[in-house]
Amino acid sequence: MAVLLPPALSALVPEALRRLRLARTPELPAPVRDLLPGLFRMLGALPGARSLGTQAAVNYYGYATTPRPRELTLAVDYPTWRTLTDRRWTGRHLPPADPEIQERWPAAADVVGLFRREGAMTPSDDTSAMFMFFAQWFTDSFLRTDPTDPRRNTSNHEIDLCQIYGLSEDATRKLRGTRGRLRSQHIDGREFPEFLLERDGEGGWRVRPDFVGLHDERFLFDQLLAGTTDEHKAAFFAVGLPHGNSTIGQTMMNAVFFREHNRIADTLAATYPQWDDDRVFETTRNTMIVLTLKLVIEQYIRHIAPFDLPLEVVPRLAEIERWNRPNWCAVEFDLLYRWHQLTPDTVRIGNEDVPVWELVNNNPLVLAEGVESLMAACSAQRAGKIGLRNTPAFLVDRAGTGDQPSVEERTVALMRTARLASYNDYREAFGLRRFTRFEELTGDEDLVRRLQKLYDRVDDVEWYVGIFAEEYASYWMMGELITTMVAYDAFTQALTNPLLAANVFHESTFSRVGMEVIEGTASLEDIVRRNAAEGDEVRVAFSC
Repeated sequence: MAVLLPPALSALVPEALRRLRLARTPELPAPVRDLLPGLFRMLGALPGARSLGTQAAVNYYGYATTPRPRELTLAVDYPTWRTLTDRRWTGRHLPPADPEIQERWPAAADVVGLFRREGAMTPSDDTSAMFMFFAQWFTDSFLRTDPTDPRRNTSNHEIDLCQIYGLSEDATRKLRGTRGRLRSQHIDGREFPEFLLERDGEGGWRVRPDFVGLHDERFLFDQLLAGTTDEHKAAFFAVGLPHGNSTIGQTMMNAVFFREHNRIADTLAATYPQWDDDRVFETTRNTMIVLTLKLVIEQYIRHIAPFDLPLEVVPRLAEIERWNRPNWCAVEFDLLYRWHQLTPDTVRIGNEDVPVWELVNNNPLVLAEGVESLMAACSAQRAGKIGLRNTPAFLVDRAGTGDQPSVEERTVALMRTARLASYNDYREAFGLRRFTRFEELTGDEDLVRRLQKLYDRVDDVEWYVGIFAEEYASYWMMGELITTMVAYDAFTQALTNPLLAANVFHESTFSRVGMEVIEGTASLEDIVRRNAAEGDEVRVAFSC
């Protein structure tokens, strides 16, 4: 049973810790830094200490800024009923930058150039390529910019595993099989989703009749599949999101969660033969969503936090806090997750160093190597360090004739479309000290000179530039402001999930089988191992 402080005492915790955010995080001596993870693990093992520690950490970040609802979205620059209710318009944390500040912004191309990797990759301290792929798969489910209007989104604003269930109930019905399972096929003895496409008889490809309407076909063929190989099209899986086949990471993660859904559904169907298909499916989906929430809090965010803080999912935690508000993804949350710098130049698969761009649109590689083998390889591969001047060139520069903007160009364009306030304005809004000199932002003299060429004052530094320019201690994964903003949105939008409510989180929602699965799962590796074949190498880690 989780132990929590009562609301009156809980409200005092963030205020007592608020001043810590005003002081720059120091670099700790190595002996102290190395000792703290073990100390936190021991404290987390004490009865009640882990839930109390989680409550303190969540509230430290949950009260870093004012709680939702926000008065503005990207729709208009003043409060309206629409900005307070229509979640199809992407939210925003702060009002737009003043026009005179916008006039001083440097050329977008110069901003993009700050991100380009110069020479060899700067490696992260301990983050693996597996973490990178999980982060992409996880965030693509709710950070979804509308391709027709960057001010809008196509998000459900929930952690709902739409990656395998789709964005609507109509999509879910198309993906469902019988007895609560998802439609599947076996390839070389391994279970995968069914293929989405088939030959059209004229040398081209079309969506299989059973899956027509699952995705926007114009976007699918004109954007996602344009220029891809026939081998990739032939192995294109029918999954919940159109981008679900875009990298080997997306395909691996979908396969793992797809297999776990069907494994749990089979167990429920055998344990409760009186249940109809719908109840088996819905109970399995409930269980799978909470499994995802558990991994996100207890493994993924734990890796982001310093010293491997022993966080845990605490049902009912959100119910006693003022930050408990309906979810609404903000443009800042979308942009700060563009961790392109994590991308390594190559990933060693077997005895070969494979260029990372070959891991894009390459389902045949997943089928040839196997999910478990690729996850082990990615877990042993160091990701890049988050920061400026460390994004691979293929994500910064235009390809071919240069007609299509690069990934980083599109990101900077969205920042400019949103007219985001300055880096210092966001520091202040999230309870952090404003910087007065470029040297406070970073001790890298060359980077200071480059920033000074682009911005007259440190107050002019744009938010998206500042969060990646900010220097940070070795025991952090990223800078102080971006960590604060990630934690704020992650905690206050994950722990508000309705499945974690006190009157919902019980056996009748998940069944005894589902509760045992939730309680018995501590890591992504646990899920992979449960669905692996005998003899498979299973290693899934976010650290390396």
